[in-house]
Amino acid sequence: MKKNSSSNRHILLLCLFIFLAVVVRIYFQVNHVFSDDAYYSYLSYSFLNGDFTHNYLGYPVFPLRTGFIALTSFSMMIFGTNETATIVFPFLFSILNLILTYKLTLIITKDKNAALRAAFLMALFPTDVVFASLNFPDLMNVLFINLGIYFLLKAFYQKNIKVALLGGTAFFISMQFKENIYYISILLLILLIYNSFKKKQISYQILIGILFIGLNVLIEGFIYILLHNDFFYRFTITSLNYQYSFYDFFPYTAQKMSGSKDYFRNLFDQIFFINGRAIFLRRFYIFLPIIASIQSVINFRKKEYLLLIFWFAGLAVLLIAFTTSFTEFKPLDLQRSWYIYPVTMPMIILSAQFISKFKKQVSFLLVIIYTLGSLIMCYHYEIFFDKSNLTSLKVYLIENSEKQIFTDHFTKYSIDLIRSYKTESKSERISGKDFNFSKISEGDWILYNKKHIDELKMQKYNFPDFSVLNSNEYKRVATFRDFVIYEKIIQ
Repeated sequence: MKKNSSSNRHILLLCLFIFLAVVVRIYFQVNHVFSDDAYYSYLSYSFLNGDFTHNYLGYPVFPLRTGFIALTSFSMMIFGTNETATIVFPFLFSILNLILTYKLTLIITKDKNAALRAAFLMALFPTDVVFASLNFPDLMNVLFINLGIYFLLKAFYQKNIKVALLGGTAFFISMQFKENIYYISILLLILLIYNSFKKKQISYQILIGILFIGLNVLIEGFIYILLHNDFFYRFTITSLNYQYSFYDFFPYTAQKMSGSKDYFRNLFDQIFFINGRAIFLRRFYIFLPIIASIQSVINFRKKEYLLLIFWFAGLAVLLIAFTTSFTEFKPLDLQRSWYIYPVTMPMIILSAQFISKFKKQVSFLLVIIYTLGSLIMCYHYEIFFDKSNLTSLKVYLIENSEKQIFTDHFTKYSIDLIRSYKTESKSERISGKDFNFSKISEGDWILYNKKHIDELKMQKYNFPDFSVLNSNEYKRVATFRDFVIYEKIIQ
């Protein structure tokens, strides 16, 4: 009877945590942020209309994330071609992530209390809270990866090959969202080699996971041969992506900090001063990576949960220092906080173990501190993404949906989404050095964002001289931080 009562209590608490997660995610929802989500939204809309990538100008690698684009397109088909439709699946996957966190923690630790604590930490983890309402693929991609790990672990404990096939399938699907599965494939390969030589046994669960990742490469390769006559088309496009947005990758990222062009100086700075600090000394993570590292040392000394330590430490090292290019050594720049998503799950599980070490009063105090810190960081994320100004801009664009707007192609994608693609003809691109401003009629608007233009110029796009906006032909009608709206007043 006590066992049933305890089980019901755990189920009730998990449901309460899920409810809390829903409330917090709704309260702190950010929605469209005029960033990469602009490209994904347009690609999803074009996919829905059957003209996928038609007139697409943007990062070359984005169209390869077909799973994410297809899901967003499906959401648009059900809920309409609007901003809300783009965040339905990120939100649902974020909630499913809580259940997966509970199940993964339970299968690793065999401790229901630790599993509940982990679910609670994930429910309020600021990055997961905010990205539940952003149309980015990172959250959904990592959920499939972690789902694959869960099934492989379950297959190992149950000695069930069929369950391992589910894990391999989850890995396969994850590749259609983003390329993070390659980090896991390296860890799986290390484990396979270790088991083969150290323990003199072959882990079929690990082998199946690796084979499914390889199967994805093969199937994609043959499809790409038919479509593009290039078996390694994904890698070709990834290489082009580096060239397209070189300023986001090493060594340019490190050079901005040091001003030096010395390769090894930049490599050292990238790994230790940029990436290491980005993971372990970033307030958005409530310092959970440091806590997870401390718990890893404690577990290692006790020779406990060694796979969990390997999962966390291995991914942390790979994210910080492993190359993202096959042709040259290029560590990933981790200044974008969502790039740490792959290491979030083991970090949360280890942090839940750390909290469990203390007496109830101390554990409760730590949870209170974490809760307050999380809510504060969620608010800071809203500031980071400029939620207030962007919300005002969206309202202004909708209220003036009849206005003809000229802007850069990147901002146009966002305008069309905010207006639900109902007035696509009411927005036009400004492109090329020889753009003719005389085609802009009296009363038309120009939506100008200097940061967008500067970045697009680095991507090799050409634009006219915008100093004309300061002439007597135009007047400023509204400003939303970096976005400025000018109206033509003289024809």
